[in-house]
Amino acid sequence: KEAGNEALKTSKPALAAQRYDKAINYCSIAYLAFPVGNSLFLAEHQYVITKNGGFECRWNPLLKQLIMIRLNLSMCFLKEELEDTKEALSQANLALRALRPFATEKGIVLTGKKLTKKRKDEPHETFEEAKTLQAKAYFRLGSAQLAASDFEEAISSFDKSAKCSKEADLQVEAAVVRKLNEAKRRRKEKKEKER
Repeated sequence: KEAGNEALKTSKPALAAQRYDKAINYCSIAYLAFPVGNSLFLAEHQYVITKNGGFECRWNPLLKQLIMIRLNLSMCFLKEELEDTKEALSQANLALRALRPFATEKGIVLTGKKLTKKRKDEPHETFEEAKTLQAKAYFRLGSAQLAASDFEEAISSFDKSAKCSKEADLQVEAAVVRKLNEAKRRRKEKKEKER
């Protein structure tokens, strides 16, 4: 991840994307099912994921890193050099999916095959961290939708980003407001052209 960040700082989004992809591959090993072999150290972890419909329902540093890497990779795909809105959308959606069990309400984690059960012993910091990452994920999703000229969906995603920031007791970032206004302006221009 750090190597990807360095590449991004030096304006090399293609190299950063490669490094983020490699980091995702390393993180994903913890989430793969191993039918045979000596992966006993992952057995409990994989059991929990299987029991919860493929969702990680324990907030941990690996999950946070994986989500942040996906969001950084999504940003890379939005850069002019790569400009792959489909992949940017995909990475943002994967990050949002991973956050789903943690971003419903304070102190609660959704569990079970269809995330219908609630575990009530989670610290409030988990919710705030999840909401902060969810705001960032909706911002990336909205940016990708805006780049794909899907203005209605972009507006919805930017609104959700602002809402998540407020739920995490954070101030809505100026970039979110700026992109939201741009999406609204471009939607208005599109409607005027259609008339």
